Amino acid sequence: MPNFRCILKDPKSFARRGELQLAHGKLQTPVFMPVGTYGAVRGLSASDLESTGASIMLSNTFHMISRPGIDVIESVGGLHRFNNWSRPILTDSGGFQVFSLAKKRKLSDEGVGFKDPFDGREIIFTPENVVGFQERWGSDVMMVLDECPPADAASQHILQAVERTTAWARLAKEAHQKKELALFPIVQGACDIEMRKKSLKDLLAIEESKEPWQGVAIGGLSVGESKLDFVRTLYELRGLLPSDRPRYLMGVGTPRDLVFGVACGIDMFDCVIPSRNARHGIIMTSEGRLNLMNNQFREDARPLDEASDCPVSAQYSRAFVRHLFQIGETLGPRIATIHNVRYFVSLMARIREHLEQGDFLDFAWEFLRDPRTQYLGKEAGFQDYPLDYEGPRLRKLST
Repeated sequence: MPNFRCILKDPKSFARRGELQLAHGKLQTPVFMPVGTYGAVRGLSASDLESTGASIMLSNTFHMISRPGIDVIESVGGLHRFNNWSRPILTDSGGFQVFSLAKKRKLSDEGVGFKDPFDGREIIFTPENVVGFQERWGSDVMMVLDECPPADAASQHILQAVERTTAWARLAKEAHQKKELALFPIVQGACDIEMRKKSLKDLLAIEESKEPWQGVAIGGLSVGESKLDFVRTLYELRGLLPSDRPRYLMGVGTPRDLVFGVACGIDMFDCVIPSRNARHGIIMTSEGRLNLMNNQFREDARPLDEASDCPVSAQYSRAFVRHLFQIGETLGPRIATIHNVRYFVSLMARIREHLEQGDFLDFAWEFLRDPRTQYLGKEAGFQDYPLDYEGPRLRKLST
């Protein structure tokens, strides 16, 4: 049975330091999960991923059902045997595809039917079979099927999505057989805080006659809302989520998002940003965001990041990695991906250290005001929502 232990709570914010014991290992939280949609982070072997220090990875249930299929994965002994990853795996439920494949799905109270983008066949997801798929291949953390409404959805659509997500969560809870595998419900509600509160209340009510959920996730953010709405919604949810289990913010985000999320009490994060941007030559360093495609790095003999403890960063110069991208050599994206994943994993390790030292809030404010920590655009909005218990502050963060 999965077990979460809160080691310490930050007295100046909602951040906390914890441990989560799962079927395939123990996680130190807060934790970042690299995304391996089809069972592997693009371009990386399991040993490559291990070298970054990643303790858990995420895979996508919809895409894995599409290719290679549940029967293939089960026939070779489950997902861990299939992809040679011995550490924990979290699999999402397909709820994001309800949003992202809106033109290729049929949604009803019973579930959702997708048209497979590769061969056109129909894929049926129900609350029950989604749990069954994840149990059959042995996910350490399984997500319930949910409906993720668009950021600009009308109030009635948001309410419908919240109520359907709750109904599906109830059915998923009934279908959960392998108790050694954790099952998380997903709080929906777009950027409407009252809908978020309703979703959370209704999901927790399911526990009254059953075993508790082993964690709680926040879904439906980073799906097109403004950065200000994202920050406001996450800030207003702080302190509302249960404190006796891990809290997971799905599909988020940039380095600043992670630091702000931890301050709001989040324990688990995943995002494609480090690997997706790496494939385009965008890397994150202690000096800030670098675009290796820029000509300024053509003769730059420095490593990708002189301050990084990533062995890849020490072995190759910016000029060489840029050269690899220029000629289409796949080693370039691989090096950049290892580097970026290591940056995100190391950031979470730094956060845990500052929590243990008792100076996390100072670190967080400094990180959010440092122009070098921007990853995508201006990333404004954090300054309007103070991270601590003291109420609004007069000082502003630069963007």
